[in-house]
Amino acid sequence: MHITLSGDQLYVAVDLMILTYGEGKLRLLLSRRINPPFDGLWALPGRFVALEESAEDAARRLMEEMLPIGNAYLEQLYTFTQVGRDPRGRVISVGYLAIVSAGGLDGKLAGTPLHRFDIDTSCPDPILTGEDGRRLGKEELAFDHESIIRMGITRLQGKLDYTSIGFRFLRDTECFSLGELQDVHEAILGKKLDDSNFRRGILAKYEKTGRIVQTEKTARSGRGRPSGLYCLIN
Repeated sequence: MHITLSGDQLYVAVDLMILTYGEGKLRLLLSRRINPPFDGLWALPGRFVALEESAEDAARRLMEEMLPIGNAYLEQLYTFTQVGRDPRGRVISVGYLAIVSAGGLDGKLAGTPLHRFDIDTSCPDPILTGEDGRRLGKEELAFDHESIIRMGITRLQGKLDYTSIGFRFLRDTECFSLGELQDVHEAILGKKLDDSNFRRGILAKYEKTGRIVQTEKTARSGRGRPSGLYCLIN
């Protein structure tokens, strides 16, 4: 569809930056393009917006088509309008950030064109590494998707301080330890956080305001005493 675009028309597309978390890593889902332009390169899932739908409707429909996951978190990231970003014609893309919980992908990638890439966010330019251990070069990404990915990571990192977006990566928001939440934050920020400061900050921001409550359950990790488990109150 739209292999050749009319040069005197403006097109609107959506691109999904689908993030998840696992094994201590922030992860991104990409697919390899099979049609020109950029056939053979890796890309964010995308599609054109139809006349009868909004950009958000198009993004949600694309998400449903790509992954059999209900109610995935989705928010608009930015609108990318650079001239020449698509060699086929004048295409504006509305980027969306999608988050799938740590357990949300269990057994669901098989049969889809999506592949997992670990993201190292410890440097200004995020480093993507495939499941085969090979680092993905910028030249292997289609369109301006490297810029979209970079902006998405920066936006996500910034939102950790003033929103509960980090909780959405947890396997179970009704039963998690502060250590698990800290692991997610460290993967997103690309750096180690002080245990005491992180715990103090989370409890002040969320427990004292009733956003999280401690359950009666505990979990043992390492040789220390069992960790308290918490529940996020939506």
